[in-house]
Amino acid sequence: MTDEAGIRLALTEAERGLKAGEPPFGVVIISHDGEVMATGYDTVRTAGDWTYHAEVETVRSACRRYGPNLIGATLYTTVEPCPMCFTSAWLANISAIVFGASMAEVHVATHGQQRELSIPADRINEMSPMPIHLRGGVLREECLALFHLPGGTIKI
Repeated sequence: MTDEAGIRLALTEAERGLKAGEPPFGVVIISHDGEVMATGYDTVRTAGDWTYHAEVETVRSACRRYGPNLIGATLYTTVEPCPMCFTSAWLANISAIVFGASMAEVHVATHGQQRELSIPADRINEMSPMPIHLRGGVLREECLALFHLPGGTIKI
């Protein structure tokens, strides 16, 4: 699967989240042989719990189905993972993370309304004893567009 195709699947999940009243974060985990292992979107509002990020819940779902070692899998996400989300992927031995927009870009696009720790994933990755392959900026504009609704409304 190409990185663009993976991000397009994650965009579909983010759009599902928006329709459900959630922030526009979508994720898909693909195995080394191209199988969709798990998909998800933020459910922080539905759950009433700010730890229900799309990446964390999707990693949990994949681990329940495939076990705790997701080596060879790639996590595609519409936005750069926060430290919590990066760590959940790292602990599950995910081999690669591909994201669309950076968290810094989302912060600018939402005029600072998106609240996350501003520690870039590449910085966390540099500190890791077992770095993950990390690629950002894939379909960046499409991912950022999710934060803007018609009429200029910001959706977070």
